[in-house]
Amino acid sequence: MRKSLLFVMILTLATFGIVFGTTIHVLVWDDVMSQAVQTLIPQFEQTTGINVVFERVPSGNPILTKEAVGVTPTQSSYDLIALDEPFVPKFASAGLILNYNDWPQGNVYKKIDLNSGIILPTVFDAAKFAGNIWGMPINGNLYVWMTNELMLENPTYQKEFKAQYGYDLQVPQNFTQLLDMAKFFHDKGLYGFAPFTLRAEGSTCEAVWMFSSFGTGIIGLENGKYVVTLNKEDAIKAMQYYSQLLQYSPPGANSMGHPERIAAFSSGKVFTMFQWPALIPNSENPNDSMVAGKIAFSVPPAGPAATASVRGCWVLAIPSASKNKAAAAEFAYWWASKDVQQKLASMGMASVREDVLMNPDLIAKYPWYKAMAESMNYAVSRPRFVDYAELSNIVQKYWLAGVTGTMKPEDAVNSMIQEINNLLKTYNG
Repeated sequence: MRKSLLFVMILTLATFGIVFGTTIHVLVWDDVMSQAVQTLIPQFEQTTGINVVFERVPSGNPILTKEAVGVTPTQSSYDLIALDEPFVPKFASAGLILNYNDWPQGNVYKKIDLNSGIILPTVFDAAKFAGNIWGMPINGNLYVWMTNELMLENPTYQKEFKAQYGYDLQVPQNFTQLLDMAKFFHDKGLYGFAPFTLRAEGSTCEAVWMFSSFGTGIIGLENGKYVVTLNKEDAIKAMQYYSQLLQYSPPGANSMGHPERIAAFSSGKVFTMFQWPALIPNSENPNDSMVAGKIAFSVPPAGPAATASVRGCWVLAIPSASKNKAAAAEFAYWWASKDVQQKLASMGMASVREDVLMNPDLIAKYPWYKAMAESMNYAVSRPRFVDYAELSNIVQKYWLAGVTGTMKPEDAVNSMIQEINNLLKTYNG
């Protein structure tokens, strides 16, 4: 019987261009999700007959260096690589990765249709560049809004806020309410908001969130050339608004990273802020957090022009030079399958599938999943550019200068536009 099943598997794999016993090399970022995926790989190998060498590397420069060295137009050390979504344009424009339209259909695990709604279009956009999709987004990573229910449900605060502002204290629905509530709690000796202000990628994300909420992008493609799309007036308003939020934030607000934000919110003294899904469990741990079990999760408050939730997905991409494209696609489809995504979600990992995030049993255990699914409708991306690292560096520099007061917002915006234009000239020829 086992021999018969083995023969059927070999025959089926051969039909789809996969040689039984094929070994694929997969390069991914190293975190709790990739570690969890690795524990499930034996199931994939047993089901498909495909062997997997699964290499985990720290995100940032370590994985980018591996990818830059190991993936060329003519040869590749890997059959599947994980790209942080802002770096999709760099690999796509150089012809290093395969257009999703050209991915094989799959054998045991089927290709996900872009129009099926299983993965929302705003999530698939993480793999988008120049009108095409270049891979499979694999973790539903985007801003989720958190509000401290201990402060929100306090009867005294509710009464005093209503008397002062004329409407109910609630999860902030828009930027006017957010600022009102931030000021109200600051006047009580507490803090309304916890920012991200380190010179790091998180500050670029904050800038994108604010700029998008005020109705402006940063760069775009017009007639095949990159152009600055940053509207000066909107960008200045965004900086001025964020500067106001900083006034109602904890001490050290001008140099806060993730550890400081987590500590501040978990102390119970911060009313509201965004968080990435992977970091939310820090504030839901009753051993470390005063607000565990008392957090309201929602979409971000609406800005003057839009509601924006910054997305930060990893994208599985197949190198154009891979000799095992069909087997690599099979592995990507397996990872994105409902069964695997559900197993990962049951361990607290962010899913890309709406049918998993909206599972009532999972929401009962991880209440932020519902907010993630809803926030995906408002997902916005960081700028799509082949030299994203340098562009992000410019945005960080002048965003922080404008919001912390080391430059006037007007001067910071003008300098940002000037330096971005200089960068774009290099790529526009």
